[in-house]
Amino acid sequence: MINFLNQKNHLFILLLLFFSGFADAQISLKKFPENKVMVVAHRADWREAPENSIMAIKKAMEKGVNMVEIDLALTKDNVLILMHDYTIDRTTTGKGKPSDYTLEEIRKFNLKDGLGVPTQMKVPTLEEVLNVTHGKIFINLDKAFDYFDLVYPILKKRNMLDEVLFKGIAGYEEFNSKYGKFKNEIHFMPIVRLSENEGWDKINDYFKNYKVYGFELTLGPDESHLIDFKKIREKGARVWINSLWPQLSAGHHDDLILENPNAYEWYLKNNINVIQTDRPKELIEYLKRTINIHRIK
Repeated sequence: MINFLNQKNHLFILLLLFFSGFADAQISLKKFPENKVMVVAHRADWREAPENSIMAIKKAMEKGVNMVEIDLALTKDNVLILMHDYTIDRTTTGKGKPSDYTLEEIRKFNLKDGLGVPTQMKVPTLEEVLNVTHGKIFINLDKAFDYFDLVYPILKKRNMLDEVLFKGIAGYEEFNSKYGKFKNEIHFMPIVRLSENEGWDKINDYFKNYKVYGFELTLGPDESHLIDFKKIREKGARVWINSLWPQLSAGHHDDLILENPNAYEWYLKNNINVIQTDRPKELIEYLKRTINIHRIK
């Protein structure tokens, strides 16, 4: 009987340690495999819930999305909330700018779904979102540099800097002058507007001075501005393309998948390993079907 109880207690302790370790496990942008395609849900999964809502983030997590892109704004009483537009007119039942309202006041409005129909959901704060995402899914904070002095301390305190990706259009000199103090603590991805004749000069300036996480590249409506992404990948940086609309992805946009089951093949052939999509379900299904566990061959 004593031996049985000892064995039972030993098993209980092992299980407790296992599940405690699992609960404390942290996701890490540093450790995310470079040969795995990172799926990014634009404004979270807005087709199933209001954009930039807690539920849209949860829906993205359910589908197995790796990262959600969300947008920040500031209320009158200096609370960071999720909001894409300069006004709340399109996405809530209210009108005006986020800065016209305190958090308490903006909570009186309801979020609208993708068709503009009011729901019961409310505008979330950044803190509320981080409570949901921490340790579970990466975040791309769009427009975060507008509020960097507020965002950085929150992420630092929560030990979440390795879960969040920042992006911006600045060249290296401007980026370094504004954020040089923090640049080695954050993950940063410069946006290179190939369709506006930005290109290798901007890319190489970053490579020469700073270890970027990758580059977001906008292509325009056709492939006339396409560059060899393999050269970027060979230097250890990721290649991010937005599949949202034709003018961002040289015409290779999300809705093509509705009639062409191999529409995303172009991304893999062109060494793209971060895809921001408005159709996370279809993209993940394609990746699972064609390259086991999202891996690029």
